[in-house]
Amino acid sequence: MRTETFLHITVGILISLVIVILRPQAVDSLLQSKWLGEIALPRYTDGSERESRTPESTDLVSLFPDVIIRQWRPEANKVALTFDDGPDDIYTPRILDILSEYDVQATFFLIGSAAEKHRDIVQRIRKEGHEIGNHTYFHSNLSRMAPWQILLDLGKARKVFSDITGEDVIVVRPPYGALDPPAAKAIGDEGYNVLLWTVDSLDWWGLSKEEVIGNVLPKVESGVIVLQHSSGGPDEDLTGSVDALPEIIETLQSKGYSFHTASEILEDIKVQNELKKKAEEDAKERARES
Repeated sequence: MRTETFLHITVGILISLVIVILRPQAVDSLLQSKWLGEIALPRYTDGSERESRTPESTDLVSLFPDVIIRQWRPEANKVALTFDDGPDDIYTPRILDILSEYDVQATFFLIGSAAEKHRDIVQRIRKEGHEIGNHTYFHSNLSRMAPWQILLDLGKARKVFSDITGEDVIVVRPPYGALDPPAAKAIGDEGYNVLLWTVDSLDWWGLSKEEVIGNVLPKVESGVIVLQHSSGGPDEDLTGSVDALPEIIETLQSKGYSFHTASEILEDIKVQNELKKKAEEDAKERARES
């Protein structure tokens, strides 16, 4: 145990120095070394969401407003559907079929190790117009990891997605929603954005269709980000969540809502910030002239 701990500390120091001096190219090079990933990245066996989900603590959104997003404030009725923990060959294809039927785009936060096993599903997600977010490589609890481990894990998953799709994935969602200030800072400093959620379907409890609908629809308003799952952990049954999706979509469409992806949320926020900045500058200019 002491030897393993010493090895982790030594590797951590070396990687931290390399990341500081040469990042981000160095991270990509390090990830080519399979043995390093096996040594450096902790494999948490936390299991299902219901066993590992932790209460929210510090309001990280207010501490890192340029990094972390929980909700956005669009002018029109807009919502975002997001799905965590995929891909798999059971629930993810069914969700994609439903989204295709209703011509709705969503964001899938994928686990890198699962993406390697289901490359065809990842390719289908992108082919059908959906977006991919980084849900780490090992479904890691980021609040239990050192910053260098977080960057290594996210970088490993990022490379998997790039190899499969040819695209760079810079939007992150931490597994279990577990994040602390050091983790948030490390992620933001590396150029990632963190997209959390506003409405949790709680589908990871294996809820029925009616229960999932009841957890989602009453809480929806413009700018909310809905969390469901496209793959289950040990003994998790997402049948109710998948069966609820058509009614959720139909109800929101009937109320005039449109569905948007992570990149569209980021673009909306960027435009809003630019307009706000311009308005503030104009106000200062008028104050100087008066």
